[in-house]
Order: sequence, then C-alpha cells, then structure tokens
Amino acid sequence: MATHTNSRSTQGTRSSGGGRAADPDKANYYQLLNVPYAASSAEIRRSYREAMKRSHPDRVRPEFRHAADNLTKDLNRAYTTLSNPIARLEYDKSIRGQEVEDQIMRRYAGGFADPAGGGHDPYASRLRREVTPAERTDHRRSERSAYISLFSVFLVVALGAIGLILVGGLVSFLWGEFF
Repeated sequence: MATHTNSRSTQGTRSSGGGRAADPDKANYYQLLNVPYAASSAEIRRSYREAMKRSHPDRVRPEFRHAADNLTKDLNRAYTTLSNPIARLEYDKSIRGQEVEDQIMRRYAGGFADPAGGGHDPYASRLRREVTPAERTDHRRSERSAYISLFSVFLVVALGAIGLILVGGLVSFLWGEFF
C-alpha cells in the first residue's frame, strides 16, 4: 500500500478534524493511520484495525499504557474523521493549506523547517557530513595552536604582574631609604 509521507512529526497528534487549520507540529490523520490521501473506506478501516491491534492499551506493558491510551484516542479521532465523508472533506480542506506551506518552506528555505526528514533532530546531525582524517588532524593542530597562544598570553600577563609588583616594591623601598 502506498503511503503519503509528510514532513510533520508523528508526535502529539491531538487535533480535531473539523474546519480548524492543521497544526504543523502534529501529524495528520492519514499519517497516523498510515494510509494515502486517496485511500478508500475499506483501506482506512483495515489500517485502523491493524493500528488498534498493535497499540491497544490492554496489549502493552503497564509503563507504556498511558502513551498507548493517548495513541488509541488519536487513532479513534482519526478514524472517526476519515470514515465520515463530510468530516473527511472538511479535514482535507484544513490540511491542504498547511501541506502547501510545508512544500514551499522545503523548496525555498532548503528544508530548514524539518532537518531530520520527519523526526526531531535539534542539531541537524543528519545534514552533517563525516569529518575526514585530514580535517581531524587539522582541527587538532589548530586546537594545539590555540592552547599554546592562550598559555603564552597568560604567561606574559602573569610575568608582567609579577614584574609590576617587584618594581612597586623596589620603588617603595627606595622611597623609604632616600626620602
């Protein structure tokens, strides 16, 4: 079965299917049920039943029951919306604007809206390339050079302060002897 992938995260799927605009941080109902936008009623029903079998709160360990309960509520909300043709049409209209906006952001902003391609990746680690051994060696050399520079500046400042203290003490001594 072909599924439509979306750049929105599948975490936090609480949204109502009415005429409200879709929240960009929430997965849409099609993603939640893992069905394409053109799915038939039978496909939606089959996918809903499979998802409920996998995530029903009675079939998971007790420590995961709260999350399974929330997912079950979201699955029920998604199925209720998508199985009703009128509610589905309204929901499709509400998410269409968000879909267009996401596509524009990916095209013109270079995908900065979602660096990980669907998941949460705050440091965009998937966008980084591997560091080559030559770059690693160059980085170590530059760090070593920075440490040496920092140490030499500290040494000059410390010796200057000690010199000033000694000169001040000598001036004070000479002042006391001659005046």
